[in-house]
Amino acid sequence: MKPTLRGLTCLLLCVSAPALAQPLLDLQARALDGDPGVRAARAQAQVAGHRVHQAQAAFGPTATLTGNSSRTRYTELPEADLRVFRADQWAVQVNLPLLRGSLWPALETAQAQQQQAEAALAQARADAMQRFVEALLEVLKARDARSHADVLHEAQAEQLAAVRRSYQVGRAAVTEVREAEARRDIALAQYQAADADLDLRQQVLAELTGQPAPGLLGRALGVDALPSLEGEGVHDWLARALAGNPNVRQAELALDAAQAEARRAQLAHAPTLEGNVTWSRSSDSGTTTTFFPRRGNSSAIGVTLTVPLFAGGATQSRVEESLALVEKARAELDLARRTLNIGVRQAYVTVMSAVAQARSLAAAERSQALSLRANQRGYEIGMRVNADVLDAQGKLFEARRDMSRARHEAWAGWFRLRALSGALVEADMLRLEALLADAPPAATLRGRQALP
Repeated sequence: MKPTLRGLTCLLLCVSAPALAQPLLDLQARALDGDPGVRAARAQAQVAGHRVHQAQAAFGPTATLTGNSSRTRYTELPEADLRVFRADQWAVQVNLPLLRGSLWPALETAQAQQQQAEAALAQARADAMQRFVEALLEVLKARDARSHADVLHEAQAEQLAAVRRSYQVGRAAVTEVREAEARRDIALAQYQAADADLDLRQQVLAELTGQPAPGLLGRALGVDALPSLEGEGVHDWLARALAGNPNVRQAELALDAAQAEARRAQLAHAPTLEGNVTWSRSSDSGTTTTFFPRRGNSSAIGVTLTVPLFAGGATQSRVEESLALVEKARAELDLARRTLNIGVRQAYVTVMSAVAQARSLAAAERSQALSLRANQRGYEIGMRVNADVLDAQGKLFEARRDMSRARHEAWAGWFRLRALSGALVEADMLRLEALLADAPPAATLRGRQALP
C-alpha cells in the first residue's frame, strides 16, 4: 500500500523535530531580549541609578568659572579727546553646602526609587517569562488538540468505510451511512478548527521569541507529568508571595519614597548654610579718573545663611501635597497586597483543580477506551448500532482533549504561582524542558483507541 501524504508529513515531522528542537532557555532569552516591557524597565532602572548619583553629588562642592571683558569709550564735555578703556576679570567660585536638611530626604527618595525600578525590572522579567511559558503551553495544548482531532477524523472515516461495506451487504441502513458521514464531516471541521488554533498559537509564540519554533511540535508533556503542591498549603504560598512579589515590593518602596518626599517638603521651612570660596583676577587700562592701568588678584572666604520667611503659602501647600501622596502610596500598597492575595488563591485553586481533573480524566480516558472497544465488538456481531460506536469515539476524543487541557492548565497555574511569589527563575525552564518528551505519533494514538 502506498503511503499517504499525511503519513509522509508525519514521518518528516518526526524525523526533523529533534533537529529543529531548540532549548527552552534559548527561546526564553530571546523572549526576554525582545520584550518591550523588559527593555523599558531596564532603561528606567538606569534612569533611577543616575538620579541617585545626582542626589549624592548635591552633598559635594560645586565650582564655577566666570569671565568678563569690556571696552569703554569716554569723552569729556566740552568736546575733548576720545578715551578707550579696557577691563578684564576672571573669577573662580567654590560653594559647599554646610547645612541643608533637604539633601538627606532627597537621597533617600532617589535610593527608594532606584530599588523600586529594580523591582519593576524583576516584575517585567517575570511577566515576560510567564507570557513565554503560557504561550509555549498553549502551543503544546493546541498541538495535542489537533492530534486528537486528526485521530478522531481518521477513526470516523474508517468507521464510515465499515458502515458502507455493511450497507452494501444489507447489514446496515442508509440512515447509519448518513449519520457516519455527518460524524466524519464534523470531525473534519474540528480538525480544521484545531489546526487553525495551533497556527495562531505558534504565531503568538513566534511574536514573543522573534522566530518560529517548529521543533516544539515534536515534543509533549507526559501523561503523568503533573505539578505537585503536596506539603505546601495556600498560606505557605501567600507568605512566600508577600515576601518576594516584585509588585508588592514596588508598592513598599513607593511608600518609602513618598515619606521621604514628605520630610523633604517639611524641611523647606528650615534655614540653610553654605560656605563659599572665591578667587578672582582683574586688569584694566585705566578709568575715567585715572590714566594708570591696574592689575591684581583677590580672594574671599564667606558663609551664606538663608532663612525662608514667606513663599506665598507654596511651601505649606507642597507639604500637604506630599502627605496626600503618602496616603495614596499606603493605599496602593494595601491594594497590591490584596490583589496578590486573590491572585495566589486563584492560582492555587486552579492548580489543585486542574491536577485533580487531569487524574480523573485519565481514568475516564481508560474507561472510554474500553467502552469504545466493547461497542466496536458489539457492532461487529450485530449487538450495537453504528451510532453507539460513533458516540464512543467522540467521548474518547473529548476525554483525551480535556485531559490534555487540564494538564497544561495545571502547569500554567503552577508557573503563575511561581511568578506571583517572585521565584520564577531559569531553573524552572530547565524543569519544564526535562518534562518534555517526544510526542507520540498519530499511529500510537490510534492504537490506543483500539480500532478494528
